[in-house]
Amino acid sequence: MVIPNINPPLPLITSKFIRKKELTMEHRLHIAFTALMDNSWGIITKLAKDYRICRPFVYTLHDKLYQAANVIFGDKTTETEHPDKELTIRKKAIEVALILRLIGKCSITATSEIMKRLGYSYNSVGSISQILNQIGSALPEDIVPEEGCVIYVYLASDEVYSHSRPILISADPLSSTIIKIELGESRKTCVWIEHFNKIQNNGIAIVKIISDEGIGLTGATEKLNIPRQSDTFHAISHRLGKWVNSMYDAACAKINEEYHQIEMFYSAKTEKSMQKRLDLYISAQKEANEAIELYDYFRFLYNWIIENLRVFDNNGELNNRNEAEEIIRMVLDVMITFPVKKLQKTVNSIYKLLDGLLDYLDTARKVTYLLKNEHEIPEYLIKLFSLLWQYERNQIKAKKNTRLKYYKTKKQKLISLLKEILNEEFEEMKDLIYSKLDTIVQSSAIVENINSMIRDYLNTSRNHIQQNMLNLIMFYHNHRRYKAGKRKGKTPMELLTGRKQQEDWVELLCQEVDINKILQKIG
Repeated sequence: MVIPNINPPLPLITSKFIRKKELTMEHRLHIAFTALMDNSWGIITKLAKDYRICRPFVYTLHDKLYQAANVIFGDKTTETEHPDKELTIRKKAIEVALILRLIGKCSITATSEIMKRLGYSYNSVGSISQILNQIGSALPEDIVPEEGCVIYVYLASDEVYSHSRPILISADPLSSTIIKIELGESRKTCVWIEHFNKIQNNGIAIVKIISDEGIGLTGATEKLNIPRQSDTFHAISHRLGKWVNSMYDAACAKINEEYHQIEMFYSAKTEKSMQKRLDLYISAQKEANEAIELYDYFRFLYNWIIENLRVFDNNGELNNRNEAEEIIRMVLDVMITFPVKKLQKTVNSIYKLLDGLLDYLDTARKVTYLLKNEHEIPEYLIKLFSLLWQYERNQIKAKKNTRLKYYKTKKQKLISLLKEILNEEFEEMKDLIYSKLDTIVQSSAIVENINSMIRDYLNTSRNHIQQNMLNLIMFYHNHRRYKAGKRKGKTPMELLTGRKQQEDWVELLCQEVDINKILQKIG
């Protein structure tokens, strides 16, 4: 379409930007009218370049002209009959922006494009960014219990990076609530100390911290004298699992070399060449057999360690901590003798962690004692439910489809047996026993899941994120309702506080933040 030339663009000048006060009313009207009426690709960028202004300013002028035109040419009868309709529409636009950004994990640009197509106001990149920043800055950065109350929590702590700045995250693995998330200057001990002190000063008592072996984090727990348990995944499963994969790849490579040598032997033309290639084949075959044997043996030892890291054995019996630790040490003694470079360093690092690595088995012993003696649950039921609880955890962690189906089948058979025994009391008994078993925290997997969620937002923010956005993410995560899994139908804050949440997270957000005030600011 042809846009009428209300006023020609300003002449080219040497400065990069023109101050807004230097733009006459005619210039601003021309920018706003062109942005409003010309839907061709790149028009906003062209206007910004022609007038030496930033794109958000173009969007601001566009929005102001649209609002003015709506007031002048809109349906006045409807406005008179429904004076609050415009305010409701504007609030709905903000709600849509929040949903697209937080649930849909859309970028600001994508959110703007979708809102424009759906006809919502505040659809410019600048407006959306401004709204989200203001809402985020109005939200609290910490969880503060009611006055006079103290919440006792385990903490799973870790960090994820936004460019060179770490995002420090602490979450409760039982309820999955994000207790604190903040953009730190570094991950040094002093920064983690301040992080944990803020949590405790707000009335949240830290029972124990579960984490990896980050130097700053572990140093902070030592100085604050907070009990810490190493994450069994990072401490053993992850470290030794890499060697299992490495030895498997090495064995495959040796097998391929063996096949190659036998092909070379059959293609030999002379007796001398055949003898030489036969020797190479025999050597390759020997190396392949040794690599296969090494892999099989190491994988057997690795699985033996993993088996002793479980809370319960295949009969539902609680693993004895002393026996499990003794077996793990014995297996590590064998592993350290393997003729594999750098494996000794990995094994030695695990040795150093063993003293506190199995603390969760002490917690499990207390839980089973409590169920048996205080709740007077028969021992055979405790074993069956403990086994069911462990099957469910294994099913969640299973990466291969065969293992997932195996644990799913085991779980279904055990559920059928327990329902036959308990009838209508099954769900009540399960909830009681699971509420105690869930206090056995073995890893910081929940914070790894939260890290993955944060990365999704980082990916749609060009890896840049501010504290305001982190506040929004924390509020959304803590008050959204789970649609599946063991927490289905619950919100993290419900599980943390025990108090029923009636409203949807968007409604709660509007109660927490004065939306009318934000609307007044953005005009």
